Amino acid sequence: MLAATQGCRSGPPSQRDASTQRHTALVQRKFEEGFNQHHLSVVDELFAEQVSINGQVVSRSAIKQNMTRHLSGFPDLHVTLDDMIAEGNRVDVWYTVAGTHRGEFEGVAPTGKRVTWTGVDHFRIDDRISGARFLYDLHGLLTQLDPRLP
Repeated sequence: MLAATQGCRSGPPSQRDASTQRHTALVQRKFEEGFNQHHLSVVDELFAEQVSINGQVVSRSAIKQNMTRHLSGFPDLHVTLDDMIAEGNRVDVWYTVAGTHRGEFEGVAPTGKRVTWTGVDHFRIDDRISGARFLYDLHGLLTQLDPRLP
């Protein structure tokens, strides 16, 4: 499989390596600065004005609102990047999130519980992040907050 995909790459290896490093650094900033440091203004630097998220076109403002929803529910939220794979203009990240439920989240009142959950994000990067698919264990998270939830 590797031999079949190598011929599809464009540019010399050094150009690909520099591009891959730039793309992974961009994605790392989303997590480190955006979530871990609560600097939502980084979204304006990293994302295109209109971004396709899970097949739906949204604005940077919508991305910030989603991040704020998580940070409000879990003010000490911290994301650990477990693994990252980059190829061409695509970057995939597997991550673990930990935080204490101190604010309302998905209709669940604060419980004070320390929770963890995992997820995987897939990014498409042109000059900036222009598309993404986000998938995380929301059911597992909500079950930790209230085991009675379906």
